Amino acid sequence: MWAPALGVEEGAATGGACAALVGVMASKLDLGGTAYRLSIQQGVSIGRRSEIEAEARKSDGVVTSVSVGGATAHVASGEIDLPPSALVS
Repeated sequence: MWAPALGVEEGAATGGACAALVGVMASKLDLGGTAYRLSIQQGVSIGRRSEIEAEARKSDGVVTSVSVGGATAHVASGEIDLPPSALVS
């Protein structure tokens, strides 16, 4: 989460933002290729370094797919208990 107003200056890993970035860059740039790749490091300043790989593919000048991947680190877990009545639609 990135929330400078709350004192969170950097997110540990933001795959959604990386996907949007590589997609926009691929749609704006015409470097003659069909695949655009970014390697992104994030979370360094908060001690939770992450490496994200993002790729956008183009066909006939149009972005046709975007993918994001990388390694993860387990930082938390939890459980949510719901009463049976909450599961009835």
